[in-house]
Amino acid sequence: MAITQQDIMYFILTDRFYSKNKSASEKGLDKKRANAYHGGNFDGIIEKIPYLKNLGITALWITPVYWQVDVESEKSQAYHGYWALDFNKVDPHLYNDKGYEAGSRKYLKELIDTLHNAGIKVILDVVVNHTGYNHPGHNGNKINPTSIQAEWFNQRGLSCEKDEIEGELAGLPDFNLDHPDAIDYHINSIISWITETGIDALRMDTAKHIERGFWNYFKTQIQGKFPHITLIGEALIFNIDELTNFQKFWGFDCLFDFPVQQAINKVFLENYGFTEFESSFENGSGIFERDTAYSNQNRMVSLLDNHDLSFRFMTGALRTCNGDRNLAAKVMKLALTFQFTTRGIPQLYYGTEVGLEGGSDPDNRRDFPWNIINSENNVSEKYVIEKEIFVHIQKLIAIRKNNAALHAGTHICLFVDCFVYVYMNWFSDNVVITLLHNGWEDMYLPIKIDFNTFQKIPTRIKKIIENKTFNCELTENKIEAKNGCFEFQLKSKSSMILI
Repeated sequence: MAITQQDIMYFILTDRFYSKNKSASEKGLDKKRANAYHGGNFDGIIEKIPYLKNLGITALWITPVYWQVDVESEKSQAYHGYWALDFNKVDPHLYNDKGYEAGSRKYLKELIDTLHNAGIKVILDVVVNHTGYNHPGHNGNKINPTSIQAEWFNQRGLSCEKDEIEGELAGLPDFNLDHPDAIDYHINSIISWITETGIDALRMDTAKHIERGFWNYFKTQIQGKFPHITLIGEALIFNIDELTNFQKFWGFDCLFDFPVQQAINKVFLENYGFTEFESSFENGSGIFERDTAYSNQNRMVSLLDNHDLSFRFMTGALRTCNGDRNLAAKVMKLALTFQFTTRGIPQLYYGTEVGLEGGSDPDNRRDFPWNIINSENNVSEKYVIEKEIFVHIQKLIAIRKNNAALHAGTHICLFVDCFVYVYMNWFSDNVVITLLHNGWEDMYLPIKIDFNTFQKIPTRIKKIIENKTFNCELTENKIEAKNGCFEFQLKSKSSMILI
C-alpha cells in the first residue's frame, strides 16, 4: 500500500529500538559503547507493535537490513545498517534464528507480514550510493561473497566535498552508478526486496550523492512495474530550488522537508518570527509561499529531527530554555502542534514522543527508554514531562486522522506576526483553525479575526463559520464566531486547534 498524506510515519533505528531474545553477551553486542551493536531486532519490533498502535502511527520506517561489513574497532560498528557488504541478504544481528537460510529475506517478510496484519505499512531504507568500509569487491579481493566488482566504483580517495556525486561520503567506497553493471545489480536487488517481502515504500538514502542517470533506470523499471511502491527521497538539502528537482525530474513521490525543518528550528529554538513560514503582507518571502516550486508540496515529509541531524529537538529546546524541562516541553509541544496541522506527511523519530534527548551522532541514536513505558503501553505516571509530551502527540495524531482538512485540505493564513500564527484548513465541510503563540509572555491583548475580509475564502466556508462555536481539541475550550469574526488570547508557548 502506498504511503499517503493520511499516514503518520514513525522512524526507528532497529538496533536501538527493542531487543527480543538477544543475549547481551552475544558477539558484537555492547550497550556501554554508543557506536556498537545494542541488539535491537525484528522480534523486538513485533513485540512493540501494541505500543506503536497505541501511539497511533500507521507507517514504520526501519533502517537498512543489509548484511553489513564486519567493522570492529573502538570507534564504530555497522549497527545503523548503512555499511553494506551484501545488498541481497539480511544482517544476522537483526533476527533470531528460526531455521531459515542465513541472511534469508524470509526474516524481513515475517516482520512485514506481522506489521501489515496490525495495519502498519513498512518503509524499507535503501542504500545504493556506497558500500561499507573495506568492501572486498572494492578492494578486488578474491574472497568476495557478492558479485560487486572493483570497476563499479568511482575514484578511490576522492572527497565528497570536492565532488558531491562521485566523491566518497565519509570515506565510504562510492558506486559509479553510470556503470551499467552497478546499476543492474542495484535495480535487481531492489526488485527482489519488493517481490519477496511485500514492502510498501522505499526510502532512498543519500539521494543527492547518486548519479542522476540512475533515477531514469529506477523510474523505468521500479516505478514502471511497481507503481504502488512509494519512493521517498532523502536529499539533505535546505535550498528549495535545489531540493525540488528531485520531485520534478527524478520521480520521487515524497522528499524529506529539510527546508521546513530548518525553519522550525529557527522559529521555535532560535526565536525567529513566524514570518519564516508566511510573510505578513504576502510578499513571497515565507517558506510556504514557495510551495509552487514543488510538484506536490503536500507529499513532503515533515520532521523535527532524525538520526542525521546534529541534535534531537528536545535537546535543542532545553538549550533554548536554559535547561528548564517544563518550558522545553512547552516549546516541543508547540512545534509538534505546528507539524501536525501543516501540510505534508508527519514523521516522528523514535523517542520524540517521550522527549528523548541527544546531541550529535551517535548521541542522537540512544536506545529507546522502555523503562518509562508501562504495561498498557503508556508513559508511567511518575514521568510527568515525558507523559505530557506523549499524550500531546497522541491527541495530535487522532486530530489529524479525524479531520481531512489537516491532511487533504486547502490552507490559508489568517494572521501572522513574529509571535502569533493563525491559519485555516478546510476540506468539504470540515474546517480547522490553528492558533499558535510562540511568545515568552502571555498575550496582553486579544486578536480579532474577521473572515469576511479574506477574498480567498469561499462564500460557502464563510457561511459555515458564521455564528458557529469552535471547540478546541487540545484544551476543550470554546471560541464563538459572531457574524464571521472571533477573538482569541493565548498564554505563552501555547496553541489551540479549533474544529
